[in-house]
Amino acid sequence: MLVAVGALVAPIALWATSQQAGAQEAAQEQALPTLRLSKIQYDPPGDDVLTNTQINKEWVQIHNYGTKSRNLSGWVLRDVTGFRFKFPTGFVVAPGITVTIHTGKGTNKTQHLFWRQGAYIWNNTGDKATLKNSAGKVVDTCAYSGAGQWVSC
Repeated sequence: MLVAVGALVAPIALWATSQQAGAQEAAQEQALPTLRLSKIQYDPPGDDVLTNTQINKEWVQIHNYGTKSRNLSGWVLRDVTGFRFKFPTGFVVAPGITVTIHTGKGTNKTQHLFWRQGAYIWNNTGDKATLKNSAGKVVDTCAYSGAGQWVSC
């Protein structure tokens, strides 16, 4: 009789465990921020010459995975050494849109912003991008070790 009870309880316990794991995965997916770092090109193709054209080939992309537009006024993107990019007042990212923050100089547009630096920011040997909201809370990070030219976050 104990064997029969064990045979009945085991499938129920297994089902409950799988349901709990599924619920935890769903909660983790929901916990992901809707605005996230998506890609960093830290070692652009070509020689590391200090021309604005080449410096602008180094960039970070942020994607709005949500269903609502996000106002990034006061948000900050930074690297580990302290380079800091502050998003312009009134800058909005629509749902499903990716914005690219180029290291060099240029004219800001809907999907392209410019850090206005005269040198490279992202270290080829490894670095970490941190995105903080206007309250200073870390929203997302993306680190890389330097293997390759870019990293998907």
